[in-house]
Amino acid sequence: MTKTTKIIIQICICFFIVVLSACQGKNRVFEPRKEFSLNANWQTIHLDSLSQSESTFVKNIPANLNWETVSVPHNWDQYYGYRRMKHGNLHGIAWYKKIVEVDKKNADKQHFLFFEGVGSYATVWVNGKKVGTHKGGRTTFTINISEALNFEAENTILVKAEHPAFIADLPWVCGGCSGEWGFSEGSQPMGIFRPVSLIVTNSVRIEPFGVHIWNENISKKNATVNITTELKNYSNSAKTITIENSLLDAEGAEVTSVETKLENFSDLKTIKQTLPEIKTPNLWSPKNPYLYQLSTKVYENGELIDAQTTPYGMRWVSWPINREGEDNRFYINGEPFFINGTCEYEHSIGKSHSFSSEEVQSRISQVKAAGYNAFREGHQPHNLRYQEHLDAEGILFWSQFSAHIWYDTPEFKENFKTLLKEWIKERRNNPSVVMWGLQNESTIPKVFAEECTQIIRELDPTSAQQRLVTTCNGGEGTDWNVIQNWSGTYGGDPYNYGEEMTEQLLNGEYGAWRSADLHTEGEFNQKGIYSENRFAQLMEIKVREAESVRDSIVGQYHWLLYSHENPGRSQNGEGYRDIDKVGPVNYKGIFTIWGEPTDAFYMYRANYVSNKTEPMVYIVSHSWPTRWNDVGVKNGIDVYSNCDEVELFNDVENISLGKLKNPGLGKHFQWNNVPINFNVLYAVGYVDGKPVAKDYIVLNQLPKAPHFEKLETETNTILEPETESNYLYRVNCGGSDYEDTNGNLWLADVHKTSEATWGSLSWTDSFENLPAFYASKRQTYDPIKNTKDWKLFQDFRYGANQLKYEFPAPEGDYQVELFFIEPWYGTDENMNCESWRLFDIAINGKIVEKNVDIWSEVGHDAALKKTYQVKSEHGKIVIHFPKVASGQAVISAIAISTKDKEITPAKPSSKNIINLSVNSSAEIASWLNITDKQFLNSEVSFASLPSEVFGADYIKFSKNINKPISGQFTSKENATVYVFETAENPKSTWLNAFEKTSDTVQNSLGQQFNVYKKQAKQGEVVSFAFKKGENPSTIAVVPEYNMEEHDDRPVLKLEAENAQTSGTGVTKAFFKKSDYVEFTENAQNSITFTVNPGVANIYLMRYRFMNMNNHPVKVRLKIEDANGILLRNDDIEFPIRNDKWKVLNTTSGGFINAGTYKITLESNNMKGLRIESFEFQ
Repeated sequence: MTKTTKIIIQICICFFIVVLSACQGKNRVFEPRKEFSLNANWQTIHLDSLSQSESTFVKNIPANLNWETVSVPHNWDQYYGYRRMKHGNLHGIAWYKKIVEVDKKNADKQHFLFFEGVGSYATVWVNGKKVGTHKGGRTTFTINISEALNFEAENTILVKAEHPAFIADLPWVCGGCSGEWGFSEGSQPMGIFRPVSLIVTNSVRIEPFGVHIWNENISKKNATVNITTELKNYSNSAKTITIENSLLDAEGAEVTSVETKLENFSDLKTIKQTLPEIKTPNLWSPKNPYLYQLSTKVYENGELIDAQTTPYGMRWVSWPINREGEDNRFYINGEPFFINGTCEYEHSIGKSHSFSSEEVQSRISQVKAAGYNAFREGHQPHNLRYQEHLDAEGILFWSQFSAHIWYDTPEFKENFKTLLKEWIKERRNNPSVVMWGLQNESTIPKVFAEECTQIIRELDPTSAQQRLVTTCNGGEGTDWNVIQNWSGTYGGDPYNYGEEMTEQLLNGEYGAWRSADLHTEGEFNQKGIYSENRFAQLMEIKVREAESVRDSIVGQYHWLLYSHENPGRSQNGEGYRDIDKVGPVNYKGIFTIWGEPTDAFYMYRANYVSNKTEPMVYIVSHSWPTRWNDVGVKNGIDVYSNCDEVELFNDVENISLGKLKNPGLGKHFQWNNVPINFNVLYAVGYVDGKPVAKDYIVLNQLPKAPHFEKLETETNTILEPETESNYLYRVNCGGSDYEDTNGNLWLADVHKTSEATWGSLSWTDSFENLPAFYASKRQTYDPIKNTKDWKLFQDFRYGANQLKYEFPAPEGDYQVELFFIEPWYGTDENMNCESWRLFDIAINGKIVEKNVDIWSEVGHDAALKKTYQVKSEHGKIVIHFPKVASGQAVISAIAISTKDKEITPAKPSSKNIINLSVNSSAEIASWLNITDKQFLNSEVSFASLPSEVFGADYIKFSKNINKPISGQFTSKENATVYVFETAENPKSTWLNAFEKTSDTVQNSLGQQFNVYKKQAKQGEVVSFAFKKGENPSTIAVVPEYNMEEHDDRPVLKLEAENAQTSGTGVTKAFFKKSDYVEFTENAQNSITFTVNPGVANIYLMRYRFMNMNNHPVKVRLKIEDANGILLRNDDIEFPIRNDKWKVLNTTSGGFINAGTYKITLESNNMKGLRIESFEFQ
C-alpha cells in the first residue's frame, strides 16, 4: 500500500523553519514561510518504455507496476559503473511518485516544490498536470504547484528523471558517453539524487536564491555591504510592501539595517539596497570563519509576509595574477595565506552521487582531518551542503561548473549559459568561494568563454577583482588558466617542482596513481609500480617542494580526496586484490572509493594538522603485516607524525630503537639500520617533552614480542554465549571457519545460493558474472580491543543497502547478536571521526537501530556487540542495512540463538569446492589471504599471493606427511583452479593439464611457490596427487567471472585521408602518429564523410582536428540524406589548437533514420584546418 505523507501547514515541526521574534513598531506573524522535507517515502521504478501514452500514464498510473519504496537522495546508478566495463553506467528513465496531503486552510497560499538535483532531465506532474521541467542535474529548480493541488484529497507528485546515453546539450555528461571518452570525468546521476522540499509562502515572496549580499570598499576598519533582493508577487493585485534587511552578528544581535518601501508592486522586481557603513567588521577567514546573518523580511501593511536568513562572511582577497608588484602570494584580509587544497568528486560505491547531509558533513570533516585548507569541486557543482560546511569551517572554495566537454550546437550553448547562471546564484553569497572554475581542461572556444565570464561578472560584481574566473590546464577567455603540474606522475622531475611553481604560482592538480594494499621497499622510484609507498613518497616530495617556496607562490590542490568512478577510461587499479579492483576508477584518492584511508592520508595529516590540538603518530603501514619474513637489521621504517619527537620500540613500550626529532614539513621520521627481533612496532609521539600520541602494528611473520600481552584485552566476555540458549548460527562475516576462545565454532561466510540454506548476498547478486564477494570484503591486521578473538573481528564485510544475510528459521522468538569494529577511522587516536560511518540495522525489514556510529560508541579497532530480540518471518531471519547515511555499513560476525532446544540450524550454502575426497588429512578453508595458515599442522602462513586468489576457497593439507597423497574434488561452478607448487620441486605429472603463470607465492619461511592454473567446468572432478616426502601443494578455486573491458555501443571511425574532398590546396600529411587532411588555401573547399546508420537515433559526431591559425575557423556543417534533403545546415567552429590533436563534438541535431547520409564540412575559409578522422556513434 502506498504510504501517505501528511503535510499539515499549521504544524510548527518542520525543516528550516524561520522563527521570528517580536519587534517593536510592527505586528508580527510567526512562520511566514514553511519548508517541509519531502525526502521520505517515495516510490520509484526504472521504466524506459510505457505500455500506454505518457499523457495517459501520468493521469492513470497502473497499479500493477513494481514500485520500490526509497528515500531521496536516491540514484539508480549505484553500482553499475564499478564493473570494469569501459562504460557500464546505467542510462534510461526513472519514475518517482509521492503522495502528499496539504491543509485546505492554506488554499490561498503559494506552494512550491524545491528540487536540489534531478539527473539529467526532470519533468514534474502534480495530479496528472504537468507543472514544470528542468534540464541539467547539478543545479536546483523550483516549481510552483499551487494551481495543481487538491486541498480536499491526496495529491500525487510524479517525477520523470531521464538520463539518456550520449547527452549532447548539457555541460554535465557521463564520461563514457562524452565526445572525448573519459570527459566529463565521472558518471552522472539517474534519479532524484538530492533533497526535495515543499515550501509554502504568501503570495509575495523572496524568490529562490533571490537575496544577494556582497561587500565593497572593505578593510579591517570599515565595510560597505550591498544587497539585492528579488521579489515576486504571485497574486493578481498590486501590493504596497516594505523590504527590511538587517545584519545580525553571530550572537543574533542587530548590527545595522536598511528598509525600502515599494508601492504598486506586481510581478517580479529586484530591490537594491546598501547597508550603513559597518565599523570594525568581524572578518571571515580560515583562522576565524566568522559568519553574520542577513535577515531579510517583507511586510505588507505592517505584517510580516515573508522572511529569509542568509549566512554571510565579510572578507576580501587578492590574487597575484591581477595585482601589480613582485609579491606572488594569495592574500585574504590583507594577510598572506598559503593554499593547501584538495579536490573531490561526489562519488561513493553504493551511492554514487546521492549524498545525505551526513555524508557531506563527513567528507568536509575528512578534508579538515587531512589538514587541507582549501577545496576544489571535481568538476561539477556539488550538493549545496558542501558550501555551508566550507563557510562554517573556514575552508576556501574553488567552485567548479564543468569538466572538459563542449558541443558546438545552439542547444548546448543555451543550456550551458542557463545552468551557469543558476550555479552562480546558488553560491555567490558564500564567503568561502574565492574562484569560479568555468571549466576544467577547457575546450570552450575563447569567444564563448568570454561571454560566460561576462555573465559571471554581471551576477557577481566581486569576480572582477576577487573571485577570478578560471579554466584549468588549458583554455582562453577567462581571468586565469591555472596550470596542472603532474611532474613525477606524467613525466617531469618532481624535484624541480618548487622552482617550477615560482613561475606557475598555483597548481590546480597534482597527484599520482596507487593501489590499496600494494607496498614496496625503498625510496621514491619514478618508474616504480603504483604502490601506496610510492604514492605517499611522491606526494610528500610535492609538499616539501611547495613548502620550500611558499612565500613566493599561491599554493596547490592535491588530486584527490576520494577516488572516483571514471567511465570511458581503462582504470581498474583501485586495490591490489582482484576483489578490490573496482573500475573504471580514477584511483588517486587518499581515500579509496569505499572510504578507507590510505597511508598518504596520514602523511598529509602529519604535515598540516596542529600537534597542539591533534597530536598524531602513524606507522607505515597497517596494511603490510608480512613486510619481513625474518628478524635482523632493517631499514626504511617510516613514521608520519606532527609531534616534536617520536620514539620507536620493537615491543610494547619496550626495546627502544631510538628517539628522533621532527625533520620538518615535507619530511617524515625514518629509522634505518635498526635490529628488528619481534612482531611489534610501537611508536610514541612527544610534544613539549610529554607523550601525547601512540601507534602500533603487528608483524605477522616475526617472533612474539616479550610484552605482547599488553596489547591484549583483560576482559574477554563479548563472545560468551547466553546460558540455556540454543545457538543455531555463528558466522564469521568475510572470514573462514574460526574457533573462539570459548571453544565455539564460527562458520565461514558463504554466498547464499539456495532458499534452504543460509548465506550472504551483496550488490553483485543484481548482476551476472561478477564475483560474489567483489567490493564488499576487507580486513584489518590491527589488534582488537575488548576481545581476545582478534581474527573474528579483523575480517569483515562492508556495503550499502544491498548487503544482507539470510537464515532459515522456523516461526518463533530469537536473539540476534551482531558484532562490529570500526576498522578504518580513528587509527590516529586523537582524531574526531564522529559520523564518518552511520548506518541503520534492519531485521526482517524492520529497523532495529538507526544511525549506528561504531567509532562514537567504542572508538577504533574495538569490538562492539549489539543484541536484538526478534521473531522470524516467513520462515527466515534477514539482516541487512537499508540506509547508510555516511561511509559503508560493516559487520564482523553474527550469532543467532533461541531458547527452543528442538530447533536445528539449516546448512550453509555450499563452498566452491565440494565432494572433497583425499587419503590424508585435509580441509576446505575459505577467504584466502596473507597471514592465513598454509598447512593444517604448522604455523607457516602466506606472505604474498597473486591478486586473483584473494578470497578463494582452498584446500589446506598437512605438512611433511611421509606418504603419497591423492584425492579429488568437484568444482561447484565454472572456475579457475590454482595450484601453488614448491619452486624447488619439478612440475608434478598431475599438473600437465595446468598452465604455469608468471605469478609466485611466498610463505613466512621465505619459500617460493610457482602458480599453475586451469579452467574447470561446473561439476568437473579435479584430481591431484603428491609423491611421498613431497610437501603437498595448496589448491585454490576461484569461480569464473567476466569483467573484461568492453563497450556495447558501436563506433564508426572514418579516416580523413579516405574522405571525399573538393577544392584547391587540399593536402595529406602525417603528424604525431596520425595521417590527416589539411586545407592550405582559402578557397571553396569541403570534406565529406558517408555514413549508414542502421537504426533511428540521435548520433554523436566527433571531428579529431588541429587548427593552426591564431583564430577560430567557422565552417558550414551539412547533413544530407539520400534524397538530397538537408537535415542539418548550420555553422560550427573549430577553436585554436595548434599543439596537439583535439576533438570537436557535435550531434546529428535530432533523430535520423536508418539510411545513407553525407556529412560535409565546407567553407571558403578553411586554411590551416587539419582533419584527422571523423567518428559517428
